[in-house]
Amino acid sequence: MTIPVWIPRKYDSRFSLLGAMADELAIAFDAKGYEVIDGMPDGSRVGIYIFFNMPPSLDAIPPAARRMNSRVAVIQILVDHPLALDAGIMDQTSKLPNFRLALPSLDGLHLLRLRWPQLRHGHMPHGIPREALATQEQCSPAVFALRDHDIVAAGSIHDEQGIRELKWSLPAQTHPWIDEIVGLMCDEPTMPYEQALDCVCGSKSVITGNWPMAVGIWRACMADFNRKRRISIVESLQGLDVAVFGGEAWKEICTGSLKYMGPTNYCDIPAALATGRVCLAWGPSQFPQTFSERLLLSMASGCASVAEDRYLVRQHFMTTGDESHLVSFDPRQPGAARVAVEDLLANPDRLELIAKNGRAEVEAHHLWEHRVDKLSSLASEALSRTLTPQTTQPA
Repeated sequence: MTIPVWIPRKYDSRFSLLGAMADELAIAFDAKGYEVIDGMPDGSRVGIYIFFNMPPSLDAIPPAARRMNSRVAVIQILVDHPLALDAGIMDQTSKLPNFRLALPSLDGLHLLRLRWPQLRHGHMPHGIPREALATQEQCSPAVFALRDHDIVAAGSIHDEQGIRELKWSLPAQTHPWIDEIVGLMCDEPTMPYEQALDCVCGSKSVITGNWPMAVGIWRACMADFNRKRRISIVESLQGLDVAVFGGEAWKEICTGSLKYMGPTNYCDIPAALATGRVCLAWGPSQFPQTFSERLLLSMASGCASVAEDRYLVRQHFMTTGDESHLVSFDPRQPGAARVAVEDLLANPDRLELIAKNGRAEVEAHHLWEHRVDKLSSLASEALSRTLTPQTTQPA
């Protein structure tokens, strides 16, 4: 018995991120024996409909998946913070018994059931495609030593004008709150936005439970915090050979030994990272305890990865000893990233070992093909029936 899976491929996202992820996931489902179908389900077959982040409207979700007693499980994979959800659409989808939300991140998880009491969700770590793995030849000691850069980093930041526009879209009274929240998060980078919002606004007797206002302030705060945080880390590496891939806002930042390499689409990130021996694999700023696909891509590219010490990083990867998959640093300590990078560059044998271990760990446990069973499990739960392809055994 084959199980049909429908995965929309067209998204309006920066650097073509979501469309690439959808393509990668479709390939993984196909490899696992599912019938991946273009188009929309019509309700005639039991199957799984999967989409990333938010649809442009409720109507973008097939009617066959929204009707009562639907035979189609609906899985939404959110690769952003819960505050990025469209509340109006979620007010409707959260009530569907056949709907499940799959979350790579656990930050802000409590907000979901507080806002949507009927919502059912599950944790699914990020995944990447097998094609992102560097070849064994690319990881050989001779080739590895000839990579173009000692250190690579990839990621976007807003320019200052973009941050100002986000603030100006909000009431003037919120502007000092935003500045104070960002300052607090810079001092305490492991503090989640919701806690910083409560501390700053609550101390001024401002009630913080208004969802639309919390979302608007979150967008402004995250843009500013992300810019300040990433620039601070990169500038701490001044004097070392660093290549930075990202949007043009980096151009004015990259001076001296910091080289701006230009913007990079998501599908080109593995090749960009493979030009470095060490990768500064920073996590997403909106998630203080979660890692993103960027860390997986770093390890897959054969880099020795350096990342912030985060709860989910410790849960999934070894960070000490000869079996280390990466090196972590304390984000609360200025200069800690530089110390970690310099220690690796000064010890080529350890650098190569960590690069090798990291790639092997991703290949064994963190490809999209390793996430298919979890998504199938969520869909099976949603429809109260098993949605796994049954292979016919030869007689």
